[in-house]
Amino acid sequence: MKSKRTISSGLIIFLIVLTSCNKKETASELLQKTINTIDTIETIYYKQDMARTNPRNINDTILRYREMYFKRLITDSIVGVKGHWYMYIHDRENVIYEDVYDGDRLVRKNNRDSVARIYDLIKYPDFKKKHFWSHNTLYGIQYEFKYILDNTASYSIEKLNDTIIDSKDCYQIIVRLENKMTMPGFAIELENNEGNISKTTYFIDKKTYYPIRIKGESYSIDNPEQKMFIVQRYYDIEFNLTIDEHVYFNTSNKSITGFEKREMKPE
Repeated sequence: MKSKRTISSGLIIFLIVLTSCNKKETASELLQKTINTIDTIETIYYKQDMARTNPRNINDTILRYREMYFKRLITDSIVGVKGHWYMYIHDRENVIYEDVYDGDRLVRKNNRDSVARIYDLIKYPDFKKKHFWSHNTLYGIQYEFKYILDNTASYSIEKLNDTIIDSKDCYQIIVRLENKMTMPGFAIELENNEGNISKTTYFIDKKTYYPIRIKGESYSIDNPEQKMFIVQRYYDIEFNLTIDEHVYFNTSNKSITGFEKREMKPE
């Protein structure tokens, strides 16, 4: 009898452990884990490939290739980071545009015409109402996820089957928004837009709980065949690397020697 009781107890413990291991996390729990993970990231580097519908010609596709260095700047509610953002032409070697932001000043360098547009956020605080590229930052993604979880009455969140992206095991979360529209980043506001449908799928690396691909589409119920899409891929990601701020986040006039300087003003 004692032996049977031991076997039964062992079996029960095994089943409890197995059930616990097999417990599937919900879509909301996975988004929250990504939010928590981003709180541990002080600096990040990654490359991004993007393809999206050209809003001026829906039959045309825009391609973008970017490289980004970011450092946490949580007190800045519109950008969220100090950053250096490079955009390459299709050869992925020649940089055509650069954005450099140190928390007070944004410098946008056009390497084609040697013009540097300067946005002084101290002198003109209204610039903080603009998105710039906050939707491309990890803190922009974090803010977006928090907003979704705080507004679940408007959003539908669903966990799809796990998948493999770039040889990485990934969770797959789809977020739907109906009869409303919004913009990603730190200035999210839901606006009524009857008949509008948007779907965004996030592919989240199981090891890091960090999105490595985002795929979105939007369309009108009245014209479902006419869809706008965007696909963003993040790769060569490095977390908490050492970044030389004097090199990567330098917005001094000396850093744009040889450029025609244009001070921008809010419209």
